[in-house]
Amino acid sequence: MPSLAALLDTEALTPHGVCLLWRPELLWLHVVSDALTGLAYWSIPVVLIVIAMRRRDLVFPWAFELFAVFILACGATHFMSIWTLWNPDYGLQGAMKAVTALVSVATAILLWPLLPRVLALPSAAELAAANDQLTREVAERREAEQRARSSEARLAGFFEHLGDALFVVRAGPGEFTFETVNPAFCRLFGVARESVEGAGPSALLDSDAAAELERELTACLAAGTMRDWESTSAETDGTRHWHTVLVPLPADPDGWVLLLGSLRDVTELRRLQVDLVETARRATIGAMCAGVAHEMSQPVNIIGLWAERARATLDGAAARPRRALDVVMDQTRRLGALLERMRDLARDVPTDAETFDAAGAVSAAVEVTRRAWALERIEVTLEPHAEALVRGRPAQLEQAVLHLLENARDAVLARRQREPEAPARIAVSITAGATPGNVTIAVRDSGGGVPAAIAPRMLEPFVTTKDPGQGTGLGLPLAVGIVRGMGGRLGWANWAEGRPEAGAVFRLVLPLAESGPAAAQGSSRGAAA
Repeated sequence: MPSLAALLDTEALTPHGVCLLWRPELLWLHVVSDALTGLAYWSIPVVLIVIAMRRRDLVFPWAFELFAVFILACGATHFMSIWTLWNPDYGLQGAMKAVTALVSVATAILLWPLLPRVLALPSAAELAAANDQLTREVAERREAEQRARSSEARLAGFFEHLGDALFVVRAGPGEFTFETVNPAFCRLFGVARESVEGAGPSALLDSDAAAELERELTACLAAGTMRDWESTSAETDGTRHWHTVLVPLPADPDGWVLLLGSLRDVTELRRLQVDLVETARRATIGAMCAGVAHEMSQPVNIIGLWAERARATLDGAAARPRRALDVVMDQTRRLGALLERMRDLARDVPTDAETFDAAGAVSAAVEVTRRAWALERIEVTLEPHAEALVRGRPAQLEQAVLHLLENARDAVLARRQREPEAPARIAVSITAGATPGNVTIAVRDSGGGVPAAIAPRMLEPFVTTKDPGQGTGLGLPLAVGIVRGMGGRLGWANWAEGRPEAGAVFRLVLPLAESGPAAAQGSSRGAAA
């Protein structure tokens, strides 16, 4: 086996130029051809290496590197062919060809398995179609996102500007917190949004209302369905009615369970419903009372007339018959006055309504009672107030306030008999109503409050807390009729229960009249009256 030195020995060899007889045209043909081929070969790896270095996302980057080595070896064999034209280094040329052969075989072996994978790669047309499809999908996605943002903005605007109080509650482990509330909720409770969000129901509501809300929240979570209920609360202008709706929402991205709530003040609706029922009842009772009063007035008048004639025929010696007839005539007059008041139940709406200052009528009623009850040691006060223009008849409003003051006086005196040291105070106030456009006239006493037994029927005719023969039970119904005729309402509630000043407060809520020259003129007439 020849050694490496023998393989590289060139003493017995001649260059290829001898075979070409050193003909210049043949020599330069081979030289130029091999040189150009070698240079072309060597330029291709440079391009492949630059592509492989700048495109790190190529699927098979090592194939480019292997091709570069293979092409460099092929180029080297062409340059060796030029060298052997003048130098017989055929051993070195063979070694170069052997290296080229090894690289070629390795490249072929590694490339054939890649053929199915290369053929599976998408073509330029397929890539273009996929790119078009992707572009359309991106455009559709952006349009859908825009619609979603627009819908979210509309929902946010709906949430922010809806008149009902809306709130979102987050259900945590054993607790509920307000996630967010809308401006109507803040206006309803008179609080800032920052003080509500993140707080629980107990931070906003009293203990009973907070416990009720938490029970309903728990039940809504357990049932997974909408819940709605009504509740009441005692306010300064009477009982208020609330309608609450709870709806479970899908969990947020963090896994928190949310509930959407709506709170609406339905006090006016409930009052309207009660007013409609009460108006129908009062119309029936008024018609019945008017009929009874009409039928009884003639016999009563006849009894009074004959009693007066009989008394006139008696001489001075008949003292006992005269006293008996005096009692008959006095009771007849009392019965006549009662029948007249029964007729008043059917006269709710005044026919000659005018615009006047309610404060003037209330002040007049308070002044009359203050002077009349001074000896009974009853303190009657009128709190500072502003002008309040209403429509109606000043005398009727004064009469309604007097009915309330008389009821308050009776309650205070009755409590004094039971508790001699109890306070005897009646306070009258004129303030703006809970809803715009109204005025509230409140008569508050320290008489201990209305007994629970008659509380539901307190404003009905012939219902009274006085002993038999001491009251007719028509004072409050007449006041109700007067107030309804002026477009308002009468409400009441016990207050300060369990304290020395405990009693009842009756509120006349009247609509304010429109201001203007006519109203000012009416006000001056009311003040003069």
